[in-house]
Amino acid sequence: MGLFSWGKKKARIVALIDIGSSSVGGAYVYVVDGEKPIIYYTARVEVEVREEEDIRDSMMRSLVFLERLMIEEGAPALRRETGSAAIDHILVSVSAPWQQSIVSITQFNTGKSFIFTHRHLAEAERRVPKLQQGRILSGQSVIASMLNGYDTKHPYGRYVSRAEIVLLTSTLEKEAAHQIETSLRRTFHTHDLHITAFAPIVYEVFKGLYPHQEDFIVLDVSASGTDMVMVKRGLLSAVVAIPLGTHELCSKVRAAGARTHTDSDALIPEPVNEEFEKACEEIQKGWIASLHAAFLRFSTKEALPRTIFLLADTEVRPYIKRILDERELKSLWLMDEPLSIIALEPAHLAAHVKTRGQGTGDLYMALLALFVARIEEK
Repeated sequence: MGLFSWGKKKARIVALIDIGSSSVGGAYVYVVDGEKPIIYYTARVEVEVREEEDIRDSMMRSLVFLERLMIEEGAPALRRETGSAAIDHILVSVSAPWQQSIVSITQFNTGKSFIFTHRHLAEAERRVPKLQQGRILSGQSVIASMLNGYDTKHPYGRYVSRAEIVLLTSTLEKEAAHQIETSLRRTFHTHDLHITAFAPIVYEVFKGLYPHQEDFIVLDVSASGTDMVMVKRGLLSAVVAIPLGTHELCSKVRAAGARTHTDSDALIPEPVNEEFEKACEEIQKGWIASLHAAFLRFSTKEALPRTIFLLADTEVRPYIKRILDERELKSLWLMDEPLSIIALEPAHLAAHVKTRGQGTGDLYMALLALFVARIEEK
C-alpha cells in the first residue's frame, strides 16, 4: 500500500516540504513508476530567529515565505515544464526540535512453538511508550519482523519458536503540526498531506542507495539539534536526538572570536591565538560530551559502525568532521584507524534524481524525492 491514496495513477506531482531549525525548503517533483524522480523547482529559506522569539514562530514565518515562492515562482516554472501546475499531494519532513523518533523492540518467546499473527503486531504497538502531553503520532512503521532470528517479509501465519518486532515510531509537537498543516493546506488547497520524519526517510532511502553497506550511522546536524540514526546488519537499530546544534555552537565560537579580536566574519573562525583556542576547546567539550553520550548509547548494545554519513551545511562540515576525529570520540570504536566520514552533497544523489527547469541540487529535496519514489514501489 502506498504512502498516499494514489490508486492506480502512474504519474503524479508532489510538493515536497523540508522543515528544519536552520531552514525550510520546498520543491515540486514529478514521479513516474519505475523511473527516476524529476525535480522541476526548488527553493530554500533560512530560519532567522528574532530576539525573544520562539523558534517555532521563526520557522512558521519562513514557511509562509517559502509557500509564496512556490506559488509565485514555482507553479509557473512547473507549468512550463509539465503543462500543469496542479499537485497531487504534499509530503512534509519535519526535523528536530519538533519531531522525535524512537525504535522499540518487542520480543515473543513462550518456550514453545506458536503461530505469528496480527495480534502480536497489535501487542508490540501497545507496548510503545505512550505519547507525551502536547505531542501527536506522526508515523509508525514495522522495520522488521524477526522470526527465529530471520527478518521475514510475510510473517503472518507461520509457526515459530521466537519472534521480535522492530517498530519505528515518530511523534510531533501538536501545535507545530497544527500550524504547519493549516498553512500548507490553505496555500495548496489540498488535504492529501503526509508528515514524516528524518529517521524513516534516511533509513528507506539509504537502503536503496547503499544496499551493500549494512552498518552505518547517519548524522544530521541542524541549527537547533542533531539527529543520529544507526543501522546494523541492514536494519534500523537506534535513533537518538541531541538538543544541541550548530546555532549554539557557532554563536559561542564567534563570540569567543570577537572577544579575542579574531576575524569573526567566518561562520566558525579558526583558532589564531592561545586565548581563542582555549575558548574553542571549552565550547567543543559540551558538543563532544553530547555526541559521546549518544554514541555510547549505541555502543552498549553492539559495535559501532565505522561509516558515518554526515548531513550538515557546507560551512560547518570541516569543523564537525574535525570534532568527530577527536580522541575522546574515536575511543568508542576501540581502534585507531580513521573513521569513514562521508559528507553528503547533492552530487552524491545526482545519478538517482533528475533536475529540470528551476530545480537545483538540494540534498534534502533529493532525499525526499527518492523517499516518495521508493515508498510507492512497494
